Amino acid sequence: MHSINKLFDLRGKTALVTGASSGLGRGFAQTLAEAGADVVITGRSRDGLDQTGVILERAGGRILKVVGDMSAPADVIRLMDETVSTFGQLDIAVNNAGITHKPNRFHEIPLEDWNRLMAINLTGVFMCMQNELRLMVRQKSGVIINITSILGLVGLSPELSPRASYIAAKHALIGLTKQAALEYAGDGIRVNAIAPGWFEGTNIARERLAVQDEESAGKRSEQLISMTPLKRRGKIEDLSGLLLCLASEGSSFITGQTFAVDGGWTAC
Repeated sequence: MHSINKLFDLRGKTALVTGASSGLGRGFAQTLAEAGADVVITGRSRDGLDQTGVILERAGGRILKVVGDMSAPADVIRLMDETVSTFGQLDIAVNNAGITHKPNRFHEIPLEDWNRLMAINLTGVFMCMQNELRLMVRQKSGVIINITSILGLVGLSPELSPRASYIAAKHALIGLTKQAALEYAGDGIRVNAIAPGWFEGTNIARERLAVQDEESAGKRSEQLISMTPLKRRGKIEDLSGLLLCLASEGSSFITGQTFAVDGGWTAC
């Protein structure tokens, strides 16, 4: 039996986090670095990656920063190549990159908004998973953690400004997680997903504020909190324990699962 300290120890492991320029991705990268992993961070913002890098350096691990767009196949391939050329392996992949767009009713969503969101939130994750799996199959080991949403588990009331495109992509991501878990269990690879609820400080939350007036955003926030049993939004650190468990030997018999971290939202 592993000691508790060794169970969650990631020393000697290489972890990759997409969408790590800020928000949840930055928090995930910090958790993995503090657990001892070498961490590859990627995102579209060089300045954001530099800021994340400063935080990770305090943890003492090695880091690699790769600017890239996960909807661009060439960027995804370059990311994997640089990861292997720098660290020689990929043990943990956290597919976190995602966007949203202006709220519209289902029948009014512009096709260009749908296509851009799907390119990053779904096709981008698919491409990352394909390339991560190719590396991990060769190693006969690996962990993939997809960041979906509680909106991959349920729909959303019209009064809360849903985006059918976002909900569709997050539901599909849970399907990819389950199927990959089944197909690659025999290769020693585990694939799980985390479904955050309503969190503070995320890129998605900031993008929402950019397309809503302050009064509407405030009203929506109050409604969300009132409908959450724990009566608050999540904080980035609320995801750290689960992420570390799924990335480590602490979850060695768990695969194909989606874990909601939502203050009780989906229990209602």
